[in-house]
Amino acid sequence: MTNQTLTAKELFSKLPTLSLKTGLILLVLAIMFFGFASFLKPSQHYAKIESDFKTTIPTAFGDWHEVEQNTPQVNLVSDERSLVNQLYDDVLMRTYVNSKGQAVMLALAYAKQQRQDVKIHQPDVCYPAQGYQMLFSKNVVFNGLSSQTPILGKQQLYSGQGHLEAVSYWIRVGDETLRSGLQMRLKIIKDGLLYRRLDDGILVRVSSTVTDESQLKEAYETQNDFLASMVEFVKNTNPALLVP
Repeated sequence: MTNQTLTAKELFSKLPTLSLKTGLILLVLAIMFFGFASFLKPSQHYAKIESDFKTTIPTAFGDWHEVEQNTPQVNLVSDERSLVNQLYDDVLMRTYVNSKGQAVMLALAYAKQQRQDVKIHQPDVCYPAQGYQMLFSKNVVFNGLSSQTPILGKQQLYSGQGHLEAVSYWIRVGDETLRSGLQMRLKIIKDGLLYRRLDDGILVRVSSTVTDESQLKEAYETQNDFLASMVEFVKNTNPALLVP
């Protein structure tokens, strides 16, 4: 039987030969593409201040103070394979009550660098992935939040774990609030290409348990009051953290 194994010398002899001129042209093109790719690579971070929720977000502000959490909060990732500390640089989960006894659960998730493949996980995905059913979702603009730009977000209602949960949230990516994963991806690409900037991102989520839908109006109003009070306090120490 004929041995089909080629020696290294025979293998290289079958490769196409290049003239010195062609080789130099290819080398110059490779160097140009490498330089162009390096130039386009984002190098500036949007975030100017490191996030530290334990000191930035106080346990008491305005009419609100922290209490022990009685209702477990929905996780900030959509599946067990996505570890919180791999996606986020800082997370916080607390429950606050006001002088009327109204309770609001707060969840914050911050990432200093947003990429196309690693983005803030939306409640739209996290809640259903953890056994909740979305009953409705509507786009809203949060008012009274001391921001120069409109704060775009969502109000939702979920059923699961034996209760109804009213949710309000927004996601800030760089200097905008965005409602969809596609919008976030396009924002990351645009700022990277046009401004060579690495956007940071934060999920600001609040939720309340309700017994029926007749309590929703009050729940969302309470959540908005809580968010306005928190944003007003935090803007003095880290103005660009929660809102643009």
